[in-house]
Amino acid sequence: MRNEEIMQRAIGVLTLMHGGEGEADDLRLALKLLQEDVFSYSVAVPDGSTEDMAEFVRVALEQVMARVAAFTAGLTLGFQAVAHAYEEQCEDANVPGVLQQLALRLEAQES
Repeated sequence: MRNEEIMQRAIGVLTLMHGGEGEADDLRLALKLLQEDVFSYSVAVPDGSTEDMAEFVRVALEQVMARVAAFTAGLTLGFQAVAHAYEEQCEDANVPGVLQQLALRLEAQES
């Protein structure tokens, strides 16, 4: 799967999270499809015991991290587009303030 496809899937999840009717079911389905598609991995297991297991693990982690990075990039791109549209529409938009308030709410939940 290409990075652009993974990024599109991430933007799709953001779209579903924004919601509408049946949003919980839609989000569950999207996450299930992500698990089966984007976050499904296969790395050939070495046949011989002489194979370098460290190299095998490195290759596997490389594949996982590349997909996670592409997914994160898609989420970031989607967020930037929404934040920019918000700022364009609202003169008093305060995206950093909204994010700071979210961080403070999360911190309060940890306590």
